Amino acid sequence: MSEQYSKGTIEGDKKTEWICGCFQTTDNYFKFCSTHNLTLQKAIQDQVDELDMTTIVEEESN
Repeated sequence: MSEQYSKGTIEGDKKTEWICGCFQTTDNYFKFCSTHNLTLQKAIQDQVDELDMTTIVEEESN
């Protein structure tokens, strides 16, 4: 895949290119290829849990 994105480094922004089917959309979401999807999905979920970025939603009973 020839998708490119900028990667911030201490030297400044560098153009980088994916080496697989993963890509970043123009609205800054990431789409992972089938090779990396399961691993990255688990990593993201673990990070969300560790950072406590969720809240419990209780449904109201009518």
